[in-house]
Amino acid sequence: MKEGITKKLVLFIAFLTLACLVKDWVDFARCGAVDQCLQDMGGFQNYAKFTISFLLTVLAFVVSSSSANAQDRCWLRCAFIFSLMADFCFRLIPMLSFELPVGNSILGIGFFMFFQSALTVRHSRVSDKDSHFPKAMIIPIVVLVVAAVLYAMGLVPQLVFVVGSYAAFLITSLCVACKATSNPYFSQAKAKLIKNGMIVFFIGDALVGLALATGEDHSLMETVAAIANNLIWIVYVPAQLMLIRSCKEN
Repeated sequence: MKEGITKKLVLFIAFLTLACLVKDWVDFARCGAVDQCLQDMGGFQNYAKFTISFLLTVLAFVVSSSSANAQDRCWLRCAFIFSLMADFCFRLIPMLSFELPVGNSILGIGFFMFFQSALTVRHSRVSDKDSHFPKAMIIPIVVLVVAAVLYAMGLVPQLVFVVGSYAAFLITSLCVACKATSNPYFSQAKAKLIKNGMIVFFIGDALVGLALATGEDHSLMETVAAIANNLIWIVYVPAQLMLIRSCKEN
């Protein structure tokens, strides 16, 4: 029963991802490297990509139900709930015109910090009953506090504060995931999925950074940003699927 549901979810996710990919490149062919035109044409993608994120979260709950360890199951599910909330901020809030005390992108990045934190805790565990606070989390927390103080003092802009803080959480999560292959708690199959999933996710975030570096219409910078934006979900979805698969028993 669960295998059937899993296959249907993966097929639907693949179909929506392909549909978004085609629509992204059709829009690029019509608009060229014009940021406002691409944003105006991207309504379908916003709804479809949030739907993909929702289906990935459902898939995480379905697949993780086979995990024999409650903590492993809990941390993976928490991570994907945070990921879904982040994509809600990035995708739906701009479409629904919600009024927020902070920008939707800032809030979305904040949720992705929690996403990376949950994965860091999950991937640093060494036993079924392990509930220790990972020492690796100290570094990004310190970076966050220092960056917040500097921002409050007016020494750094908001973008540097937020992106710099998230980068610390992302790099910490990546480093912990890469060490999973030497963690005897995870089987080699699971450890490879964790490691590769986070490496691919890191590449996706690098593409996000390029996509945000927009420039003048039809400029080289804007062209690179538009192409990077069209590649994000080709990377993002496989990364998420690998992380989900790492929670499946056998």
